[in-house]
Amino acid sequence: MRTRGYLAYVRTAIAIRLQYRSTIFASMTVTLLWILLVTRVWSAAYQGRDTVAGLTLESTIVYLTLANLQAVVINTPITWIMASRVRSGEVLFDVSRPMGYPGQMLAMQAGQSMLQIAVMLVVTPVAALLGGLSGPAGLAAGLLYPVALLLGWVLNALLTLLIGLTAFWTVDNLGISVLYRFVAAFLAGASVPLVFFPGPLRAVAEALPFRFIVAEPAAIYIGQIHGTRVLTGFALALVWIGLLSGLLALAWQRAHRKIVVHGG
Repeated sequence: MRTRGYLAYVRTAIAIRLQYRSTIFASMTVTLLWILLVTRVWSAAYQGRDTVAGLTLESTIVYLTLANLQAVVINTPITWIMASRVRSGEVLFDVSRPMGYPGQMLAMQAGQSMLQIAVMLVVTPVAALLGGLSGPAGLAAGLLYPVALLLGWVLNALLTLLIGLTAFWTVDNLGISVLYRFVAAFLAGASVPLVFFPGPLRAVAEALPFRFIVAEPAAIYIGQIHGTRVLTGFALALVWIGLLSGLLALAWQRAHRKIVVHGG
């Protein structure tokens, strides 16, 4: 019964997203232009050198193209949807349903991502022309890449829901959401591979969960990381998933109490 309910949320999210086709088109146009820009800038930055910080120019271009396509999949308006429903009071209907509120929002995010994956697959040939793409570094890289992508999606979903819950205290969380997206995109290595970060900043970025959202899958794909380092990364990602799940449960518990307080 609950499974059917969550599937209904997935379908609803896809239907809502399809109502804003112009937004999807604009988002993809911006992404393709950004891929063109960032890959040209990094091509110029190599200045004829074959390798910088252990990465060849070809690998860097593939990394950046792939990372920015992945960013299309993980970007989601769920935080704004959550804030909108808090402002309008519709959140009362959400919390009165038999399915948990975080689960409802997670299902909506899954629906959004399914549509965005379809869009990403459509524009991938254009992205390959504007930036650069090649096959995975090997069979293991090809098999481990979707696993890393799934772990990154779960981590991004948990972080996004945590940001979305701030609406229960702030009502309008637009500023927090924009700041989060900026910080997350930078620390995830979407525009600058983490290997190019200065030492202390790289250490911070590698300790935080953002790298698993973009950098880790892309690095596995191009063969920058492999073997036990991949498995160690997966284990750390699972630890972060456990920690963030606990934090989300705690935050939702307090947010639900906030609704009761507002309701008098």
